[in-house]
Amino acid sequence: MTVSIIIPVYNAEPWIDQCVSSVRLQSYQDIEVILVDDGSTDKSKDYCDYYLNSSPKCISLHTPNRGVSAARNAGLKVAQGKYVMFVDADDYISEEAIPTLVDNMEGMDLVCGSFRKFGAFESIVSHENATLNMWEVAMYAMGNLKNPRMNQLLSGCWAKLYRMDKIGKFPLITTAEDMALNFDYLTRCDRVKFIPEIVYHNRKRPGSLTTTYNENDKPGLFGFLEGLKYVRKFLSKYYTEAELEQPIDNSKVYHSALYFMRACQITGVPMNDMFKRLYP
Repeated sequence: MTVSIIIPVYNAEPWIDQCVSSVRLQSYQDIEVILVDDGSTDKSKDYCDYYLNSSPKCISLHTPNRGVSAARNAGLKVAQGKYVMFVDADDYISEEAIPTLVDNMEGMDLVCGSFRKFGAFESIVSHENATLNMWEVAMYAMGNLKNPRMNQLLSGCWAKLYRMDKIGKFPLITTAEDMALNFDYLTRCDRVKFIPEIVYHNRKRPGSLTTTYNENDKPGLFGFLEGLKYVRKFLSKYYTEAELEQPIDNSKVYHSALYFMRACQITGVPMNDMFKRLYP
């Protein structure tokens, strides 16, 4: 069963070889690698073309506009696999990540592996081996709303294996687009499996899309609020609006404060001046 691996690439020259090598060295070989260059200004485009010419299982695309959602959607349009997974070009996957995820997919709609964050800081996001029905998934997600530092397996689109016939599209928002995809996807699921194996290594670095403040897109850093609408829609099947109100508000406050802090750190602008920039 073919696994399509979609890798959006934007100015990833220092890391792309480690990323692609980690995919190509998997013992599971029924894969297609889809590299989507998203308007890189470094040599990333050359790397994509090199991999295309050196591997019969590699597809290289070039999109003119920067945007990880658009790049991933472009990959989804050409993907031919029964399953799909996403890898960012500055990250890499563990040695047996793909066979581990595939082996756990039987009878499941989604498999979520554990993952490691490294670089600017180190942490592990994990869960014991568990098969969850959708009510249990809803309880897990509710736990994250109440304490965003917990229950983080559903926040990103990496470290996961999706069924191609159930997946939708990434919304064209600046942040939390992967969380939005996940909760849209979950509306079409019946069973989800969490596994304790670390299958993915997520590099935390300055300048990545999740930490970049764009002066010309001031609301962009707060795109999490748009992504949260997808969480609410999924949870509304299991909780009343009254039950959702406080946890949703709690998550909004936490992430707004987090992204505002990042904007100040990235730009070096004092908090008071940043407020004036955001709300002139």
